[in-house]
Amino acid sequence: MEVLTEERHQLIMNSLESHNVVKVLELVEATHASETTIRRDLQLLEELGKLKRVHGGAKIIREVTPELPLTIKENLHMEEKKKIGQWVGKLIKDNEVIFIDSGTATYQVLPFLKEKKIRAVTNSIIHAQYLSSINIPTTVLGGQLKMTTGAIVGNETLKQLEKYHFSKALVGVNAIHHQFGLTTPEEEEALVKESVMHHAEEVLILADHSKFEMINFVKFGELTEGKIITDYLPSKFRSLYKEEIQIVEVKSQ
Repeated sequence: MEVLTEERHQLIMNSLESHNVVKVLELVEATHASETTIRRDLQLLEELGKLKRVHGGAKIIREVTPELPLTIKENLHMEEKKKIGQWVGKLIKDNEVIFIDSGTATYQVLPFLKEKKIRAVTNSIIHAQYLSSINIPTTVLGGQLKMTTGAIVGNETLKQLEKYHFSKALVGVNAIHHQFGLTTPEEEEALVKESVMHHAEEVLILADHSKFEMINFVKFGELTEGKIITDYLPSKFRSLYKEEIQIVEVKSQ
């Protein structure tokens, strides 16, 4: 039985999400439509900017999400970030040495660290000031300050990181994709995140639901290299994430 037009289009896009490239003949078999119909579908979807036709099939168009100014990011999905921060705060135990990445999601963990007997290392002056205000011994990494994100980066930062070992690393992320992993817009920040992940016993990736199935400029890690803490994973993406990928949804806890 031939699939209806809207259903065909959705099936085509689902196939592209899973495989990046699909062949016309595969779509003919999956939809029971004619080759002419499928080619017409691909032409229409290309005109809508959904895909790009290639010889014998089509490939998906990947959009790179831009880096938003810190003043804007501070107000995006704030309630979700607070819930994530509260959950992560409960995971931090006394006597741990933790790394806290720069970023608005990791910042929301800080209020829940009050009165904990821990030591912190961070690459954010903003985070360091807050940690100091709640009397947590804190080491601030040296290097260059990026005004757009408030992160400290560069060769000096990486050299300093080589000396440390963390029980936990709280890492922010701009985009999470089931195939392309963890990405961020800034090359220098990506290097810091990558180094931190290699120097921590446990890596916690903090991300609200809007970060899933997005891609950014620089990859800094695989999904299996850490535990993703999020408010929830959108249902339309659930089938894309394999069981070995650890995802904690704080809304369901």
